Amino acid sequence: MPVSVTPTPLAAAIAFVIAYAVGALPVAWLLVRREKGIDLRLFGGTGAIDALRAAGPSTALLAGLIELLKGGVVGLTAFLLSHHTDWFAASAIAGCVVGDAFPIGFRRGGRGLVPLISGLALSLPLAGLLCAVIAVPVAITTRMRGSVYDLAVTIAVPLGLLLGTFDWRTLAPAVVMVLALVVRSRLRRGARARAALTRRPGATILDQPPSVRQEP
Repeated sequence: MPVSVTPTPLAAAIAFVIAYAVGALPVAWLLVRREKGIDLRLFGGTGAIDALRAAGPSTALLAGLIELLKGGVVGLTAFLLSHHTDWFAASAIAGCVVGDAFPIGFRRGGRGLVPLISGLALSLPLAGLLCAVIAVPVAITTRMRGSVYDLAVTIAVPLGLLLGTFDWRTLAPAVVMVLALVVRSRLRRGARARAALTRRPGATILDQPPSVRQEP
């Protein structure tokens, strides 16, 4: 008898938590740490793009493939177990996105985009295509930075899910995804701004950002 899940709000919450644990696995950080002995957080985050700068294309490619698998497996598994229930799959993908962006034990997570893209591509392909049409060109031109990128994500994710599934219940996980992506983007911008200020020639002590506790 095949395993199945009744798509209730409680089941969706459990799927979200499980998907969060999967998304929070610091794959790129572990690979770079093993191969180069480098703490990837020093390069701004723990995602595959950060691994490219820290350890080169081969390590970044492997990390990216595994990150893609995380989101894709989470989304497709939730979709199949819930008898092809769109909002349930979206809830699981949201958990994976949040886990990637805000992993426990790491102040700096990934951008959350990789599990979002792969999760939608495998479980809700039409929604994923619509999101990509809106967000990907902006993400490329802005290098996933700035208010224009934040606005594109805010529009693309809920609109893509709604038009791709015609299920208003996907809007709740869409909001969670947007919050995770935008908040992580702004935190990364803030960290870069503080780092640039610290390195700016002629900056006085009043210009410096407040000291923070060393990351674990």
